[in-house]
Amino acid sequence: MSAVVEFNAELLVSEQLNRQMMNATKEVTEKCIEFLSSKYNFDASEAKQLIGLNMVMVKLSGKSMGKGKAEKSKKCSEPKPAFPLPYNGELNENCCFALRQNNGLFTQCTGDKRNGDFCKGCASQMQKLGAESPEYGTIQERKAVGIFEYVDPKGRKPIAYTKVMKKYKITEEQVKEEAGKFNMIINDEHFIAIEETKRGRPKSDKAPKEKGPKGRPKKTQVTLEIEGDDFEEVAKVNFKDLVRETIESSSNEELAPKKKGGKSEEEKEAERLAKEAEKKAKEEKRLAEKAEKEAKLAAEKEEKAAKKKLEEEARLAKKAAEEAEKLAKKEEKEKAKAEKAAAKAEKATAKAEKADEEAPAQKVEQEVVRSIVFEGKKYLKSKNTGIVYDYEKYTQEGEQVVVGKWSESTKKVIFDDAEESEEEEDDEEEEEEYDM
Repeated sequence: MSAVVEFNAELLVSEQLNRQMMNATKEVTEKCIEFLSSKYNFDASEAKQLIGLNMVMVKLSGKSMGKGKAEKSKKCSEPKPAFPLPYNGELNENCCFALRQNNGLFTQCTGDKRNGDFCKGCASQMQKLGAESPEYGTIQERKAVGIFEYVDPKGRKPIAYTKVMKKYKITEEQVKEEAGKFNMIINDEHFIAIEETKRGRPKSDKAPKEKGPKGRPKKTQVTLEIEGDDFEEVAKVNFKDLVRETIESSSNEELAPKKKGGKSEEEKEAERLAKEAEKKAKEEKRLAEKAEKEAKLAAEKEEKAAKKKLEEEARLAKKAAEEAEKLAKKEEKEKAKAEKAAAKAEKATAKAEKADEEAPAQKVEQEVVRSIVFEGKKYLKSKNTGIVYDYEKYTQEGEQVVVGKWSESTKKVIFDDAEESEEEEDDEEEEEEYDM
C-alpha cells in the first residue's frame, strides 16, 4: 500500500463518554483492519499507521463546553503513567514541544507551555546552554519521520521499548492496560525484541593455523655439495670448525643453569624463598597484632570488671553507713523517749507522794467538803482548797479520789486528765522537734 489515505478520526461526543467512545472506536477499527488484512493480504500494522489509528482524538461537544463561550486553553498537567510509555506518533498541542530523554524513548515533554512553545524548565535549559532548540529536538521533528526513524541533533536514536520493559519488569499486557488508561494504542512493533549485536572485534574468516608438536623442531640432515677443487679444503675446514663450535656451545649450555622466562632456577628458588619468608613475616605480624588486640580487649574487660567491683563495694559501704546512721538515730530517739518516760514516771511519783503527804494533813485539819453537780455528775468539793473528789468512790468505798480542782474564775472543774493531756501534747511536740 504505497498511497497514504487521509482518514478523519475525530468524533464529537460529551465529556462523560470520552474514554468509553475512544476505546470502543479503536477496538472496532482494529478488528476491521485485521479482518481486511487477512482477506486482501496486506500488512495490518502498516495500515494502522497509515490511517493514523494511534492519533484518534475525541473532541468535546459544544453542550459540554458551554454555548457561546470560546474553548479555553487547557493545561498539559495530567496524571502520569506508572511506567514510561513509548512514542506512537502522538502530539499534544497543550504540552511543551521539546522532547525528553525518558529512558531513551525520546517522548514529548509533559510540562505546561509558558513562553512560546516550551515549558519553563526546557526554556531555562536552552538559555543556559545557549541553544536555539532543545537538546533532544522537538516533537514536530520526531513526528515528521517514522516512529522508529528519529535521530536527535547529536545522532542518538531511541532505544527499543523491549529494553525498557525488561528494566521495569513489565509485560505486554500490562503496557497495553496502562496505555488504555490514557487513551493510547501502542504500536505492535514496540513489542518486537531486537537482536543485540555483541561488541568487540568481529571474528576472522581465516582458517585457524594447524599447530604442530610442542618443543624444539628436530634437526634435519644437510647434504653439502662443493663445486670445484679450489674450495674443497676450505669447505672442509669451515665445516669442521662449525661442528666443533656447535658441540662446544651445546656443552656450555648443558653446564650452564637452565633458565626459563629470563631467570635461572636458582633465581626462581630465591624468589620463592623470599616470597615464603615475606608471607611468613606477614602471618606472624597478623598473629602478633591479633594477640595484641586480644590482650588489649582482655585488659579493658578486666579494668571494667575491677571498676564495677569498686563501684559495687562503694555502694554497699554507703548503704551500710546509711543503715548504721539510721539505726543510731533510732536508738537515740528510743533512749530519749525512755528518758522522757522515766521523767514522767518520776514526776507522777513525786505528785503521788505529795498527795500522800497532803492527805493526812487535810485529814487532821478536818477538811470540809460539800457536794456539787457539774455537767450532770455529782462531785465533792473542798471548801478551803477547792480540790474536787469522786463522789461515788467516797460514799461507797470511803476512798478519797482526787479528780480535779475547782476554778472560781471559770466556775468549772479542771480535771487532772486535762492537765495530763496537755502534758502529753507538750511531750509530743518535743518529740516532733527532736525528729526534725
